[in-house]
Amino acid sequence: MASAAWLAPGPVHRLQAGALTMDVAPAAGGRIASLASTGKDGQRIAWLAPMSEACLRDGFDGMTWPKTGCYPLLPFSNRIRDGRFQWGGREVRLASHPGQPHAMHGLAHARAWEVEQLSASSIVLGLRYVPQVDNWPWPFTATQTLLLSPTGLDAVMTLRNDGDTSMPAGGGFHPYIARTPGTRVQFDAATMWPTDAGEVAIRREPVTAREDFRAPRALPDAGLSVYYSDWRQQAVVAYEDGATLTLTADDPLDHFILHAPPGQPYVCLEPISHVADAINLAEQGWEGTGLRVLEPGEALSLRMRLRIHLED
Repeated sequence: MASAAWLAPGPVHRLQAGALTMDVAPAAGGRIASLASTGKDGQRIAWLAPMSEACLRDGFDGMTWPKTGCYPLLPFSNRIRDGRFQWGGREVRLASHPGQPHAMHGLAHARAWEVEQLSASSIVLGLRYVPQVDNWPWPFTATQTLLLSPTGLDAVMTLRNDGDTSMPAGGGFHPYIARTPGTRVQFDAATMWPTDAGEVAIRREPVTAREDFRAPRALPDAGLSVYYSDWRQQAVVAYEDGATLTLTADDPLDHFILHAPPGQPYVCLEPISHVADAINLAEQGWEGTGLRVLEPGEALSLRMRLRIHLED
């Protein structure tokens, strides 16, 4: 039986610009289902781990989503400890994510989005959220504008507080970037937030050699998952054939997650606006969590770019 968060299948829109194609599945949580190009030899090159035909055809549980493509993180990123926080003199309680006590990744990725504009190389998606029991208590409107060009993707998300009180806010992008043998990653980040056993951030400290990617390096076979802040808002993924994918972001996406589980054909490089559990860490007095506040009617804009270069 389908769960309450079941995402039914819907139309998939293919955008094209030059040799690049991108499939967008609005009903599947506003997801980019694939991003690929055709090489000079006619072979298809996947830049994001592609969503399976079965998921697109049959739908899936929005709370146990496929680890593919790219989806929106709104109105918060990552985890909120035990799904609880204090705001405006009251306790807010959110539904926990299956298999853990924490709320996770907001709710935009587990709801169908609507197409507001569509062209051969661009699409605008919209989501209007009305509060529900055990979920985010503020109404909001979100949009995604995805523009494909021959050199890559420009993605902009907006989040507007439609309520009548201030709202904690944040978000980001969750791409599953294709990982092949020999893949190397480079980015510059000065700070990290270690986690407890539940993968919730607990403090802020300088990056050590284990988490340092200032020089290009291969991802460890044993896996690595780190929350960063104070990054330079650029990450480069280099492949053995000389191709590169460069991810850049603008403020307020000044936090970053590297998630590279062992034995998987992807690495997640997530530009985000705040650390996991920012709202509770800020309440405890930690600075630099990235927590934002939207007053009624205010909006937050988040921008990510992917640039692709094939070896000549």
